[in-house]
Amino acid sequence: MCPLPLPPGDMVAALGRHLHFKSLEQALCDRHPELADRVHFDDANHPMHLEVTLSGRHSVVLAQERMGHTIVWAVTDSVLNSEPSVWPLHTPDEVLVDALHAVTSARLTDVPVPSPWRWDESEPSDMTELADLLDARGVRVRRVAAGNGYFPYGPRHSPKLDIVGGRDGSFVEAEFPDAFVRVSLKPALGWLVDVYLAECGTWGRVDLAWNLWHSTRPAPGVPRGDASVADIAHVLDGGLKAWDVEVSCEPTGRGEPAPSGHRSEWQESLFADEATPPEWLRGVGVDIGQLDEETEPGTSRHSTSPRHLTDTVLEQLTAFGFGDLEEGDAELPIRSDAFHIEWHNRAKNLSTSEVQRLNGLAAAAGKDIPKRLIVITTAGISRPAAAFADTAKAFVFFVDRSADKLMALNSRAREALLPHTNPAERGLEPW
Repeated sequence: MCPLPLPPGDMVAALGRHLHFKSLEQALCDRHPELADRVHFDDANHPMHLEVTLSGRHSVVLAQERMGHTIVWAVTDSVLNSEPSVWPLHTPDEVLVDALHAVTSARLTDVPVPSPWRWDESEPSDMTELADLLDARGVRVRRVAAGNGYFPYGPRHSPKLDIVGGRDGSFVEAEFPDAFVRVSLKPALGWLVDVYLAECGTWGRVDLAWNLWHSTRPAPGVPRGDASVADIAHVLDGGLKAWDVEVSCEPTGRGEPAPSGHRSEWQESLFADEATPPEWLRGVGVDIGQLDEETEPGTSRHSTSPRHLTDTVLEQLTAFGFGDLEEGDAELPIRSDAFHIEWHNRAKNLSTSEVQRLNGLAAAAGKDIPKRLIVITTAGISRPAAAFADTAKAFVFFVDRSADKLMALNSRAREALLPHTNPAERGLEPW
């Protein structure tokens, strides 16, 4: 007896999608029976979709769509210029049908989609609460990222997909009359408020502690337990003038570390003279023979002078929100009561034992209480060493002297970085 031939893979996949949509149809009718008479599963057209009729030719649709290189779930309706509600493929069925129900009910009753669904979130959170408060104040909330983090952007006929979250933490992005604002809640650093100024094309960080209590914290961020959502909303009410944000019209930028073990040509040549005195010049990796004291005050943007390197690091750490740093002297280029800054210029990546040693030096540097560690390095870092740095509440930054910017090498340092995207590039184009 000959075995029956197996069906083609695309036929199996189509059958699987058909059965999934049937189960979604049943779940929608079971969870929201008031819509049962309006529900229709269309498997005759491409793509197959679950449709809820509103009136006439208007409806709300749940379907799988391709955005860029990713297949997503999308809830769309016929309201002009409305944005689709986009969800990952692994989203539970009950979340999908509840999202479909929330949009449908809002259209039938002519009221806004209720929170948290209006923010494309399935559960209330600090971020949806903040978005609700801002919306009630007449502020346009652009994006809320807490549990979902899928956003379409670009042309309507062929949207791309922006996936946020993870190291970005959860955040709310909103448009104020004089600035675009991102309020983030980071796992380690807590609340951060960043402002994008279009005329400068760059981001600046609000001193949130100063705006809350007229005191400055040494590290970026305000712990979640120290400020409520209402406190954050109240600070935002003050507007750009009250926040007193200092930004440079030359963006400090943001980047990712070079691959572990990789040293570019400029890194290889930067520390050709490891024994050059004085001691701190070896720490920051400057060849004394390259220095010209008469021209140093007017150094170019990518100068190799130690003063320029110190200024670059000090400027960017201050921009990140490190509040008690100041320029020091030849022995200690940057001073801080809370942090001990180590300049690491060795060719070998930072190991766990090396970070432990540096952390011990930082602890010993404190007079009454141990100082915390900031490492400025021109090498990479091993994953165990980065994990230890996070545990020790240390910050490890790679200094890219070819671009005059700091890049994060551990999670805590990544949380301190400013956002890097232009908000105008992350929206859907109007029809």
